[in-house]
Amino acid sequence: MVGPASSPIIVRVIGPPTDAVTLGDVILQALGLTGVITLGALTFGLLLGGVFIYLRSHRPDNPFNGETADELSLHLN
Repeated sequence: MVGPASSPIIVRVIGPPTDAVTLGDVILQALGLTGVITLGALTFGLLLGGVFIYLRSHRPDNPFNGETADELSLHLN
């Protein structure tokens, strides 16, 4: 007596579950990147402003003041 043909058994191995990424996680990561870029721009701006202030205060005859040999400054500031 021959029995019915058996169908093959397929076993799928599933890995451990991973943490789901939510919309809140994506927004927090985007804000973190924006914060880093903003902090870098602010630092660069303050550094560049400091250089300009230093140049203006330590070299009064520079062209940023308008005090060159052929110009007259009214000293209104």
